[in-house]
Amino acid sequence: MTDADLRDDEFHKLTFYVQRNIRYHMRRSAFFTRWSRVSSFVGVFFGSAAAVTFFVAMVENSEKIAALLAAIVALVSAIELVVGVTQRAWLHNDLRRRFLDIEEKMQANPLMPMRSINELKACIRRIEADEPPTMEALELMVRNEVIVSMYEYEDRSIYYIPLPWWVKLTAHWIHWDVSKAEPEPIQKAQCA
Repeated sequence: MTDADLRDDEFHKLTFYVQRNIRYHMRRSAFFTRWSRVSSFVGVFFGSAAAVTFFVAMVENSEKIAALLAAIVALVSAIELVVGVTQRAWLHNDLRRRFLDIEEKMQANPLMPMRSINELKACIRRIEADEPPTMEALELMVRNEVIVSMYEYEDRSIYYIPLPWWVKLTAHWIHWDVSKAEPEPIQKAQCA
């Protein structure tokens, strides 16, 4: 392998890695932003006297309904506070932006020498130091997205690792063990 081939290979690996991290942090930021909005809505709506009055007027056993609504508001607010949903959204948005800065440098100089590639890798290590623990299933999902966006169909089937729907659905909440997941032959509709 020539030096140019080695450089091209390293540049490709770095591009893939940066793309995956941009998508990962974009998804995490969007998830926490949605969570924050839903919890704010629940707090404002179900915490308001008008909503409680409406539900109490519509249902018998109104004391139980009022208590249930108060408990829901308290639970959602506690989760919001303890998890730090808004702060997590901002953290992931900041991490995404930092990876976008690296991608911009790479696109500005696609023939950069190995020294520049190594400098970008050092920048990435500093970003990784600020990252919270990774949700492995979500990371695998965005890895598949990058594979679909960067590779031709024939190459996709070598690397694409499908996940069950329930893992995809809960990827933001559960730390799934995907270490044994392996590529499977895919159909065109699955990765298009």
